[in-house]
Amino acid sequence: MRSGCGLLESVIVHDGRLFFTSQTRRALLRLDAPDAEPVPVATDVHAPGGLAVAGDGRLILGFGDSPRDGIAGNWSPRAGLLLVDPGGGGVQPWVKGLGMSNGVARAPDGTVFASNDFGTHLDRVAPDGTVERRWAKVGSANGLVVDAAGEYLYAAQTFTRAAIRRVEIARPGNVTVHARPPLAAAASFLDGLAIDAEQRLYVAVNGAGQVWRVDPDGRICAIARGLGSPSAVAVGHPGTAFPDLYAVTFGGDVIAIATP
Repeated sequence: MRSGCGLLESVIVHDGRLFFTSQTRRALLRLDAPDAEPVPVATDVHAPGGLAVAGDGRLILGFGDSPRDGIAGNWSPRAGLLLVDPGGGGVQPWVKGLGMSNGVARAPDGTVFASNDFGTHLDRVAPDGTVERRWAKVGSANGLVVDAAGEYLYAAQTFTRAAIRRVEIARPGNVTVHARPPLAAAASFLDGLAIDAEQRLYVAVNGAGQVWRVDPDGRICAIARGLGSPSAVAVGHPGTAFPDLYAVTFGGDVIAIATP
């Protein structure tokens, strides 16, 4: 769909439009149609990271998503979250003191979770903005999603043996392996994560240049190959301009993937 957009970190479809972050441009960008020019929604953002949708329809945008911030975030957290009007009407600071804000996911009750792929734990943000550091132990967590029931948080791991961990939100000490590829694919460098209405997961596999679908029973299927360092994936909305699956890459591409 688009190319040459810089180093892209995250992507989401919201309100019939596609939003993605460019670390090169230090911006959150919007596509109103697949063939449209990207529109800046938020600019001069320090290391823009993960994306989620707030309860009032604004976007939750992570900042401080850089290796330097992530490494420092283990003992001196300086990343955080912004609230962004998707129409370009303004940016409001919301949360500071997170490890990295690489992956961002919002639960149905308004709780937000943030990851640090250079860290050892996940952070939790209560609906009122209170930060709980080191809420759950998941090493090198990157992409995050919460299931529709708000029962489990899923985290893709990057700089460790490739796996998707499942955290029971009510008991964050209960962390299990939801899916793990064979040992031959152990160094796949899993990145962004998305979930569809059937509770299937989609993960950007940076090292392999692929997107995998992970069924609720943990079975893995590669549904796209040869993408060139995909960093994140988003599930589209049927009946809108963006009905398919979408991926962004570190090479600056925004790609549509026909869902099987």
